This record gives sequence, C-alpha cells and structure tokens, in this order.
Amino acid sequence: MKRIFALILTIFIWFSAVSTALAENTTLVPCYKSAAFVERMKNAPDSYYTTKPLKAYSQLLCGDDGLPRIALDRLSFAVDAAIPIAIFLYTAGFIGWSGRSYLQAIKKQEKAEEKEVFIDVPLFIGCMVMALFWPAAAIKELLAGELVAKDEEIPISVR
Repeated sequence: MKRIFALILTIFIWFSAVSTALAENTTLVPCYKSAAFVERMKNAPDSYYTTKPLKAYSQLLCGDDGLPRIALDRLSFAVDAAIPIAIFLYTAGFIGWSGRSYLQAIKKQEKAEEKEVFIDVPLFIGCMVMALFWPAAAIKELLAGELVAKDEEIPISVR
C-alpha cells in the first residue's frame, strides 16, 4: 500500500511540476549584427583561411569583443561539446589504466624495478589491449573493493 501511495505521489508531483524555462541570452548577439565582428571581417586579409571561417562564424553568437561564442543552450550544442569531452576522458582513462595494470603486473614478477625502466613490450601490449575495456574493469574492481585502498593500508605521516 505504501509503495502504491509513493508511486501515485511521484506521478502527481511529476505532472504538476512547472516545466523549466530557458533563459534568454541577452549578452550575446548574432555575429553578423555585432559591430566588432563586422570590423574584424573587414580588417581580415582576403584568403581562404580567413574568409571561409569568418563567414561560417557569422552564424554563431558573438560577445562584446566580436569573438564567436558557443552558448550551450541548445541540445545539439551540448552534444557537440559532450562528444569531445567523452573522447578525452576515455583516452585519458585508457592511458592511465594501461600504465596502472602494467605496474601491477610487473610488481608480481622478479626484477620489477628493472621492468619499470626497460619495458616488457609483450606484457605492456597485453595491458594496453585489456585497457580498451577500462570502464568495465573499473566498475568491476570498484564493486569488488579492489579499486580503492582500505584506510589501514594508507600510510599516515607522523608529523
């Protein structure tokens, strides 16, 4: 009975909530209307590398200085920003995870310090292949309690 009441209350709150309003951007103007941007276009040298981009930028929004800005007030712009961010985070995680797994693998072998300097290439390539799936491996290790160290394993300075 409590669950049904909670479900009904949730549905009621969901449909009675006021929809969000998008704030209108009053500081940015279309670049073709910006005096500073038009001045930049007039002063730019006439070449393929300046004329084409400036014509494309004229469709964007510009600030007071005449430089184009990307306001993430539309979903398409947010997706355009989210894709490079996700690619960067995946790549950075891949690099970190492959190095981490290589260091953990050589720690179990003899002459670990030597293998930090002189890299065991076949082992490292195997670590890199496994690091392609680092998000799944990180979730697995987090759920298993292997990703983070326990409090008693962390050394505390005596100072």
